[in-house]
Amino acid sequence: MKATLHSLVFFLFFLCKLSDLQAQVLVHEEARHHPVFQNDEIRMLNVLLPPGDTTQYHIHHTPSAFILFTSTITGSQLKGAAPSDGKSTAGSMYFENLSAPHLRVHRVWNMDKDTFHVMDIELLSNDTGFVRMPLVMTNLALEIDTPWVRAYRLSLSKEKDFNLHDNKRSLMLIALNSAPVQTKQNGKTQQQTLQPGSFFEIKRGQSFFLENNGSLALQFALLEMPKE
Repeated sequence: MKATLHSLVFFLFFLCKLSDLQAQVLVHEEARHHPVFQNDEIRMLNVLLPPGDTTQYHIHHTPSAFILFTSTITGSQLKGAAPSDGKSTAGSMYFENLSAPHLRVHRVWNMDKDTFHVMDIELLSNDTGFVRMPLVMTNLALEIDTPWVRAYRLSLSKEKDFNLHDNKRSLMLIALNSAPVQTKQNGKTQQQTLQPGSFFEIKRGQSFFLENNGSLALQFALLEMPKE
């Protein structure tokens, strides 16, 4: 009888631990984190969390840049810790080194009336440290400078443009707000209306042109990766 009871207790403990592990997923496998782009340098996750919704517990395990598109009241909880409240600020961006031993296992919920929108950009390359100096251009300001990524803020008022000739860097341009633009990339000219989170990959050796055709100022996050 004692052996049977001991076996039952062990089995229930095993089920609880298994359930606990299954409840934790890698961040790019979490249902609200939508992969929208990946190469050997980065993986971009577009995160949309409706009002009242909560993510699964998920594991951040790489250095990552975060770009916030909404000002939203949220709650979060580290695994095994007490919940905490916070508020995002639309247009802000930040970096965290979440590689081992700095892994983060947490969940997030939306306490606001509108959808919470953030982009999580995992930095996958083993290359760290930049050979080139930071970009210096009109309307471009460096906000984050780490061995894994540089993040600039690009601000374009009406009819202002961003123009790169024979680019030598690995870049990703991400819109922070909405506006109609004209772009020219790979010899193709296009008119389109950008939304928060719209992005352009700008590869080494490419030229790129973008002009703000709207009446309001347009802002971007420009990410530079170190791989040469």
